[in-house]
Amino acid sequence: MFSWQFNGLHRYRGHLAFVLLSGVVLGLLAAETHLKQVPPADQSSPVNRYGQSKPRPKAPQAIRIATYNMLNLADHNDDPALSGEHDDMQYALTKQRGEKLAEAIRAMDADVLALQEIESLEALTWFRDTYLDGMGYDYIASEDVGYYRGFECAVLSRYPLSDVEIWADADLMNLPRPGVGWTDVPAGTTSLGYARSPLKVVVDGPDGYKLLLVVLHHKSGGSYKWHREAEAIKTNQLVAAMREQDPSANIIVLGDFNAAPWDKSYRLYIENGMIDSLAHRTMQIKYDPDAPLYKTHESNRVLDYVLLNSAAHRELVLGSPHVYGTLMPPDSYDWRNDPHPPGYAADHYPVIVDLMPQDRH
Repeated sequence: MFSWQFNGLHRYRGHLAFVLLSGVVLGLLAAETHLKQVPPADQSSPVNRYGQSKPRPKAPQAIRIATYNMLNLADHNDDPALSGEHDDMQYALTKQRGEKLAEAIRAMDADVLALQEIESLEALTWFRDTYLDGMGYDYIASEDVGYYRGFECAVLSRYPLSDVEIWADADLMNLPRPGVGWTDVPAGTTSLGYARSPLKVVVDGPDGYKLLLVVLHHKSGGSYKWHREAEAIKTNQLVAAMREQDPSANIIVLGDFNAAPWDKSYRLYIENGMIDSLAHRTMQIKYDPDAPLYKTHESNRVLDYVLLNSAAHRELVLGSPHVYGTLMPPDSYDWRNDPHPPGYAADHYPVIVDLMPQDRH
């Protein structure tokens, strides 16, 4: 089905070679610049080790989209449905971390911010009103997906949001798994659903411009690849239906995939026609384990992505995709037992892209 592309490729090979070489050179220069800013690993306080130390300037007239896992953002209202090891009060946001999260969000200056690990609409509203005054985030979407720990995906936006939808009751059993390379589903599995349903919203931007966002937080854990694969199959089906309903829709799938660029669950989105805004980082990470510029988690991994369909990718501002690295804790930090150190915002780092709207009406 791709023969026409292959047969015509030789006509563009010189241009492609120049573009690829330029991209590699720029990426290496950026990585070298960033590496020079990395303090020694034995610091006793948080350091900037991954991502850009400052967000890149937003392109004029562009819409900035970002995704950020906020690490168990909970308010100070006790949810009686959560108790014991899942008691939400243990995650109640401290003033120090609230200020650091807000500092990161203000620095990003995103027009639309996709979020993960948000306790509720009420908690996000409280966070916005307490820490983000004046940012223009007048529109919020967050839906209870029934997750046993009480957290969900959400969106903060400067533009109106509509068509909010979740799939908390979706059946992920017996989905098609053609070909090879799948992780075996554990024997005895009789039912399967999303750990945390995706959140779909339509962003009603300026002059009739629209974006369709699907915010993800796939199942975590190294032994749950099979579960993430099932979630990815189902989400791809949903996205394909959205694309069929409106072939011109600007679709963005973004969030915490809990997967590396070479994992099956991630690659299913690429096979479904989505384009990774930071696709070039795969080579950097695969063959240069010390390249920190593209890592999105304090554990030295890539977990967070902004994927675009072809319509949205045509409007991507070249050079805009990047990871913003907030401060990470010192090597001595034990996330299970230690309190968050001063200067710490979250364990994930935001991924940022700019789009230049072209199809305004």
